[in-house]
Amino acid sequence: MILRPQRYRTLLGFLAGLFLSLIIAGAGYFYYQNNTYMMTEQEQMQIRQLAVNEYKQNNPTSLVYRIVAGKKSGEVLLDKDIAPAEISSDLVPADAVTDPSLAIGKVIRCSILSNTIITDSLLYGKQDYPHDMRLVEYTVLNIPQKLQKSEFIDIRIMFPNGLDYIVLSKKQVVDLERPEENQKSIIWFHAGEEEILRMSSAIVDASIVEGTVLYVLPYIAPDIQNEAVRTYPSNPEVQKLILEDPNIISKAVTELETRNRELFEKRIDEDYQYTGRNKVFGENKTVISPDSYEDKAIEAEEVRVEDNL
Repeated sequence: MILRPQRYRTLLGFLAGLFLSLIIAGAGYFYYQNNTYMMTEQEQMQIRQLAVNEYKQNNPTSLVYRIVAGKKSGEVLLDKDIAPAEISSDLVPADAVTDPSLAIGKVIRCSILSNTIITDSLLYGKQDYPHDMRLVEYTVLNIPQKLQKSEFIDIRIMFPNGLDYIVLSKKQVVDLERPEENQKSIIWFHAGEEEILRMSSAIVDASIVEGTVLYVLPYIAPDIQNEAVRTYPSNPEVQKLILEDPNIISKAVTELETRNRELFEKRIDEDYQYTGRNKVFGENKTVISPDSYEDKAIEAEEVRVEDNL
């Protein structure tokens, strides 16, 4: 056996120690870097979470539901057609649907595109608009001065002997018009075939019985007030007249409009006399040119309002 020189063994030991030291240093460095990276990642996640929480706190969001794919008017909304979404609370529509069960099964009122926020105004139930539903217009009703569009009303008929009946109940006013040049106010609302016939019967009854008034009575709190029970019995004789002569309704409307006009003129004359002026429409009336008629009518109405106050 050949013995290696002492110098060679010393060099070999040094190299082995150096190699072992490098391994230990490398492992320590790797451990340090990995641990530092994990700490940095956690800090970044914490910073991101704090930023998200702060943003949510300063910009609150609300849960709404959107249309997944475009829908056409008349299509029924299914469960697969809607998906939840979060938007800024400041941008949520007042009638946004927040419960999907209230939207599923409803009918789309108009064509809408994907990602449209679902609102009550975009939907309706099949039972809400039956096939015989129509938009009707009436000019023979006495309408309260403070009645506004979208309010709910009862339509009543009062006979000269004091009997008062409800013809239609809890109808929503679709639109309302009060022309300034005369007393002929116009009101629009939805009505079914049976309701249209009841109104026709009431109009003819009011035209036959002198002194009968058809008038509107608004609800105070329609959200909590129940629909009134209809008490007006349709007149079979009137229904027979309507079948025999369909023009009788137009005649009745004309008769009631004439009466309403007479009441209007009488009220204006009384207001003028009360303030010491001559009548406008009756005997001893003041002659008014066509150009100034509208101004006089408006002036009389202002006087009447001041007297009521």
